[in-house]
Amino acid sequence: MTAHSMERTQVFWITPEDDTRQHATLCEPPAEGGEVEVLGEHTPVHAPEVRDRRGYQMWHTRPFCEECFTAYLKLPIARPEWKS
Repeated sequence: MTAHSMERTQVFWITPEDDTRQHATLCEPPAEGGEVEVLGEHTPVHAPEVRDRRGYQMWHTRPFCEECFTAYLKLPIARPEWKS
């Protein structure tokens, strides 16, 4: 039997107003908008103002920043812990 870690990596997806691609970050963007460090190894992006946290969800119908999406896929996942 295995026990699963309850820790979960939270990823926020941002689509800047001057870009059509989604960028990923591990830091919650400020509600009023502002510069945010991203997972991809490129310059920070400007997050637009978002009133509802659901605005930071991944949209599967929008294009992704290739660098951010690749970094997102490489994030470690919670591994099960084996019980003796």
